[in-house]
Formats: sequence, structure tokens, C-alpha cells
Amino acid sequence: MELPFEAAKGTAEKVLMVQFPTLMRVVLPGLLATAVLYRVVAWALSQLPGELPYSWERIALYAALVFVLGALISTLSSEIYKVYEGRTFWPEKAFEWARRRQATRIAKLRRAAESATSPSKYDELWYKLRIYPINDEGDPEATHPTALGNILAGYEQYPGNRYGMDSVFFWPRIWLQIEKDKKEEIDSQWSVADGFLILSAVSFVGAVVWISESVLVSLHLVHGTVLPIESASLTALLGIGWLLLGYAWYRLSLPFHRENGEVFKSIFDLYRNKIWDITCLRPQERETWYATWAYLQYLMLKCPNCGTENAVSKQKCDSCGFGLVELKRNFRTSGKFLI
Repeated sequence: MELPFEAAKGTAEKVLMVQFPTLMRVVLPGLLATAVLYRVVAWALSQLPGELPYSWERIALYAALVFVLGALISTLSSEIYKVYEGRTFWPEKAFEWARRRQATRIAKLRRAAESATSPSKYDELWYKLRIYPINDEGDPEATHPTALGNILAGYEQYPGNRYGMDSVFFWPRIWLQIEKDKKEEIDSQWSVADGFLILSAVSFVGAVVWISESVLVSLHLVHGTVLPIESASLTALLGIGWLLLGYAWYRLSLPFHRENGEVFKSIFDLYRNKIWDITCLRPQERETWYATWAYLQYLMLKCPNCGTENAVSKQKCDSCGFGLVELKRNFRTSGKFLI
């Protein structure tokens, strides 16, 4: 019999497993977004009645704003990933320039590995090289303009290189076969990388907002309308701070993305057998599924003589006059379509 404290421990672990992704993907980004939009949030709070500066109404509104902003930002996570990978909003010249920089880094690491004087140094250098996808010769190459883009490309190509499996197509099917508790555990681990990247995106947006405010204030076009300060130089300095914070969040996310990639590859190694049945198509499977749909949806059977679909109430085919009585009798007794 399970002891009370053991049951409580198990319940707490399940709650934390569910809540931690929400914390990383919604709550923390929401908190950071409210800091970016501080004056807007302060104005909204000032509209509430009450004399106490920290009344329950204000706290509730602040919590609601945090959650709503965090939820809205979380819905954009896939688009955020596309930008950080280099898939969208990258001009062609900028993409190629950044990709060449990544290629230069690969060449530098390879030269250092070739001249390494100790096994530990060699292993460390190749640990860095293994974040990149590999070409047909098995050598690391830069296919994306950012470190994150290359990390993701590196582990997404793994199923194709090892098993000939398209990761985009087969991943959702494998994911549905994983046990519920295991999926929650994996998602909780992956939420750390997601959360740090979303925080990075929010910080970069904050940098744009604050630096833009400083420019507008210095040109006397606004008078501290968005941010809580009026000094253009201080606003610009804080904007640079947001920029540095965004880069720090991004760099912090990279090791976690790499760990997630190893889990991704392991899932294909261990669970691909769960979807093996979809590789075994039955004879005339397309025709069978179509005939099943036609019967269940519209009560139609195909004439074996000309292929025309006829209602099951018909005694003869509308097109060729073929008798359907025997066809219907065989279908009812055997349950098989004549295709």
C-alpha cells in the first residue's frame, strides 16, 4: 500500500510536470512583456478605483495581463523559431553572410581539432562541431545562418540519414505512440529551451521599443508616452540592456536545444517500431478505403462491370444495366467490397 507522503510526492511531481511548461512558455514571457510595456501596464492599473497602491483589483489585473500577454506570445512560438533559425525575415544577402560565418567557424574548429595535442581537447572541439548537420561525406557543414538553425537542422536530419525517415512527416505519428507520462516528462524538459528562446524574442522586441522611444524623445516627437522615463540617453541605454539580455537568453537556450535534439533522435531510435504497421499497406488499400467511404458516407456500391457508384437500393447499374442483386448479397454475407 502506498504511504500518504509517497502519494503526495507523486501528485506534486505530476502537478509540477504540468505547470512547469506553463511557467516557462507563458508566465515568464508574460512577466517580461509587462516590463517592456511598463507604462501601458501602469496606465491600465491606474484606471482601477481604489486608494491602495497594491489593492487586490490591481494585483488581479496585473496577473491577468501577465497571463494574456504570455499566452499571446506563446502562440507565436513557431514563428519565433522560424526567425531564429533563419527561415523567415532574413534577406538573402544577410542569410548568406551569416551562413558563411558559421562555415568559417566550422573550418576554424576543424583546424583546431586537427592540431589538438590532447584527446580531451580533441573531444571538446568535436563536441562543438557535432551541433552542425553533416553532408554526404559525413563532414559538418553550415546550412543555416544561426547556431540554433544548425542545431535544429542537425538533429532533424538524423532520422533521414539513419533510417530514411522524413522527420517532418513521421514525427507526429511517433509522438502519438509515446506513453502519456513520458510525453509530459519530455515536454517539461523541452519547455526550458522554448521558454528561454521566447524570453530572448521578448527582450529583443523590448530593445526595439525602448531604442525607438529614445529616438522619438530625442527628436521631440513624443514625451515619454510609452516608457516610464523621459531621458533619451537613459532610454537608449536601457534599450541596449534589453538587447544584451535578449542575446544572453538566446545563448542560454542553445545547450538545452542541443539536449532536446538528443532526445528527439533517441525517440526515433526507440519508438519507430511503434509505427511500423503503416509501412505495410494491404493489397488495393486505396481502393478499399475509397469503397468503404462511399458505402458508409453515401450507401453507394461500385458496379463490378463498369465501376459506376450505385445506391444500395438499386437492382441494376444506372450506367450499364449490370445486375447488382448478387453483388449486394455477397457483400452482406462476406462484408467485403468487390473492387
